[in-house]
Amino acid sequence: MMRALPDGPILAMMIGQTVIWAAIFYSFPALVLHWQADFGWSSAQVMAAFSLALAIQALSAPRLGRLIDDGLAPWSFPIGAIVSAAALMVLATLNSLPVFYAVWAVLGLMMGLTLYDACFALVTRARGAGARGAITAITLMAGFASTLAYPLTAFVTDLAGWRAAVWVLVCLVLVVYLPLAVYASRALERQARAGDPVQISAGQALKPAAPTGRSFWFLTGGFALSSLGAAIVVTHLLPLLAALGVVAAAAIGAAALIGPSQVAGRIVMTLFARHMPALRLTVLALLGMAVAAGLLGLVPALALVVFAFAVLHGMAFGVISILRPVCIREVLGQANFGAVQGAVVRPSLVAFAIAPYLAAWIADLAGYGAVLVLCIVAQLTGAILIARVPKPVL
Repeated sequence: MMRALPDGPILAMMIGQTVIWAAIFYSFPALVLHWQADFGWSSAQVMAAFSLALAIQALSAPRLGRLIDDGLAPWSFPIGAIVSAAALMVLATLNSLPVFYAVWAVLGLMMGLTLYDACFALVTRARGAGARGAITAITLMAGFASTLAYPLTAFVTDLAGWRAAVWVLVCLVLVVYLPLAVYASRALERQARAGDPVQISAGQALKPAAPTGRSFWFLTGGFALSSLGAAIVVTHLLPLLAALGVVAAAAIGAAALIGPSQVAGRIVMTLFARHMPALRLTVLALLGMAVAAGLLGLVPALALVVFAFAVLHGMAFGVISILRPVCIREVLGQANFGAVQGAVVRPSLVAFAIAPYLAAWIADLAGYGAVLVLCIVAQLTGAILIARVPKPVL
């Protein structure tokens, strides 16, 4: 990360991604209980809005990625910031559930314009083979987005209510993120055009008969299954731990460990595994999440294992955000990277969106033990698919 400090565009992205993740992603879990209490909406009614946002982000991912490929990042990032701020303004004043859904539908589209996938597509377009280090630096800083969102919204909410907290997020987006996004997107696009990347048809990489077709499907399936398992853990962690008999204080402590553990995992990868092939690291990360889920099975006999789970899951999950764009570039090439990356991650985003409801249905039907088994199987199967990806040919 120290190498990124004199690198103006990457430093701007580091700070900007931290702010925008806090404002339009982590603001939802940070404030969800206040919305339920204020409006009397059920948990399912409120969570459906977030699933809607993630589904829209998933469906729009390839098309939004093409904006990066077409050199429109200097427009798409600022527009994403301005529309995000406007949607948050509406959120701060609404009293209607349909309007709440509409706000999060818009924010789901803005997630596709501003969060990691768009950021990494632009960095990869500009830096090519050197993108891995820049992406690592960005995720190291942005890993603290939840650390910014939760305490900040809690502090302002205690002082003046959740609506005031949303207005603070609006200010952060307009005053901090917007100018950084304008500067970084323009600078990185200039670098990309100076490099004059060769473009091919995005559809060509997706044809099963093409040399990269088999690789595409294995990558897509592996990441989607891993996303399903990880999303279940993220969204059902506290109910899952409660079902296993973990006391509330220990459960909250374990949950708090996951964020810092993500950053720790990225640091460990940077220091000790930066030369290891991305595909191999990805397989190890998925196996790590499978083992972490398996550790939860020991919690009834040894309660302290829950903290080992939190550290292992956080470290493994934390490196996937770095490795996914690197794997896509190494295996499928850099041409039309934004569109191809969007096609690869779309099933992962869909899986993330449906995971909360799928896990709830299984828990009602067969208990959280079955949910835990699903998490393990999803990660193991994802690791097998990633391991079967042919060696990069591009």
